[in-house]
Amino acid sequence: MIEFLAGLALGLGGSLHCAGMCGPIAISLPSARGANRVADLTWQETSQKLLYQFGRVTTYTTLGAMLGFGGSWIAIAGYGRTLSIVSGLAMIAALLLQLVWNRQLISGKVAERWVAPVKRSLSSLLVQHGALTHYGIGILNGLLPCGLVSAALLGSLGTGSLFTGTIFMFGFGLGTVPLMSAIALGGSRISCQVRKRLRYAAPAISLVIASLFLLRGLALGIPHLSPGAPGPEVTTVGICH
Repeated sequence: MIEFLAGLALGLGGSLHCAGMCGPIAISLPSARGANRVADLTWQETSQKLLYQFGRVTTYTTLGAMLGFGGSWIAIAGYGRTLSIVSGLAMIAALLLQLVWNRQLISGKVAERWVAPVKRSLSSLLVQHGALTHYGIGILNGLLPCGLVSAALLGSLGTGSLFTGTIFMFGFGLGTVPLMSAIALGGSRISCQVRKRLRYAAPAISLVIASLFLLRGLALGIPHLSPGAPGPEVTTVGICH
């Protein structure tokens, strides 16, 4: 539950970043066809654009499950604390790269190779119509490189568990839905005052989550926050006199 709330908070705080990166795609979504009345058109467009949002959530959740599963094997091998520390440090590094140097963890050439086929598929879907089209656009949208998503995925890896990695990214995806839905449905204007207030929300939340991973890995003996490392097993041997 804590992982879900952490992911949800990161998604909500990072919504403004998502609006800047993915807003143009949300605004460019194909309009509904086949509706005879204005009310039908409104309902059809609303439902289709919500399917687009949950296409993104599907991708984020699936990626979270994959990385959580990978992290679980590292944890089983006995490196759970190390994984937690490395994930926390990597989240902080991703945050600094984005804020200070305006760069991503993945190099431009590697990202371009990944993005090119996704963009081609998106371009073909954006001229089509229908519910499945919107869902497919959302799925592909979730595959586009994004610093915030990369940080969230590092968090899902650091959980060291298939279940917690999945619900962390599910919460993250749900957190991005409200603002992105508003943009897709026509509310693309965000006041400067709101922008200023939310500008540092995602970095602040990312830093808090990264710090929690570091504390958990350091095993400082703080209940619920940084539990101590399990001590060696003690075996009692009976002595016959």
